[in-house]
Amino acid sequence: MKLLAADDPQLAQLDSAAARYVREHAEQGIGNLVCELQLLDLGQWQMPVSINHGGERADNCYVVSPLTAYSGYARDELQRLPNRLLAHLLKPLVAGVEYLLRSAHIDRIVQVNNWLLSTNLYPSDWQGQGLDELTVQLRQRFPTHAFGFRSLNPASNGVLLKRLDALGYLAVPSRQVYLFDGCEGADSAYLRHHNCRLDATLLRRSGYRIETGETLAHGEFERVEALYNLLYLDKYSALNPHYSAAWLEQGQRDGWLELRVLRADSGRIDGVVGWFASDTVLSAPIVGYDTALPQRAGLYRQLTRLCLEEAAKRRMLLNFSSGAAHFKRLRGGQPQIEYSMLHIAHLPLRQRLVWRTLAALLQGLGVPLMRKLKL
Repeated sequence: MKLLAADDPQLAQLDSAAARYVREHAEQGIGNLVCELQLLDLGQWQMPVSINHGGERADNCYVVSPLTAYSGYARDELQRLPNRLLAHLLKPLVAGVEYLLRSAHIDRIVQVNNWLLSTNLYPSDWQGQGLDELTVQLRQRFPTHAFGFRSLNPASNGVLLKRLDALGYLAVPSRQVYLFDGCEGADSAYLRHHNCRLDATLLRRSGYRIETGETLAHGEFERVEALYNLLYLDKYSALNPHYSAAWLEQGQRDGWLELRVLRADSGRIDGVVGWFASDTVLSAPIVGYDTALPQRAGLYRQLTRLCLEEAAKRRMLLNFSSGAAHFKRLRGGQPQIEYSMLHIAHLPLRQRLVWRTLAALLQGLGVPLMRKLKL
């Protein structure tokens, strides 16, 4: 069991996707993110590890910053709540939580298997082997940092969640994600939903050519970046990761990101989706389309259909992340609460209290709200 820096000679000898990701300094291709990436080498498995020492930047991206995830992003979400009275009542609570998190240096954190994506995926054959030793090593190496794992949900990571809980890791709810079970292939239940069939018809009749990322010219990755920005940064939140064209191209080249684009007869790319997959789960961290085109074009519907078809084709579970909850429910998406599991027992009492207060607030208030409002 080793933790290797990006310039460690031993890392150069490894050829896993995770090793290439760390070796090529993937974090430097994300504009609003600062962290150090290292590689955890468990022998059979390699995982990128993000290391934050706290204070890197006030608006550090939520994929490495709990402060942004639980306060900055919460402020953004309040602005989208349809119930304005509820949003007004929750605003002081969010402000108070932010103050507590800052005072407890919550951004001083190490996160294992952090691919700097909205959803991290875990190898299905890794159920926590070596966790005892890993916990001891991380505690010794990072005595002032919380450490743990993001993007865990009971449906996909039930065994791992139980092992982490048994080792004393704290469960901190993060969001509600939507899962589509494509393991039955063409017979998968979600494909029979009325909206899914309508989306299939729309995609078939749209006239767009579906092309893989391998066909893209170097300069076209700028267009892919722009389409992602139009949706995730301009329409949703500037706190989302600012993936650069170079990062997208590197991911496609190295194989850990698989792009599909919708190309019009004119040659213009109007939509893009990028897949990240484990051996059993598919996710779509990259989605973007030209938001200036008429809504009747249904570009988001077409991109969603591509994801649902791909999951069924591969007989995989699609983790379609959070957001657009009503849209995903209409297509058969099943909600699951996602957690971070964090080891904090070695931290000073004040920091432990803040982490436990945050977990209790999210479990007692956040989770019921997410379920009640179907977020």
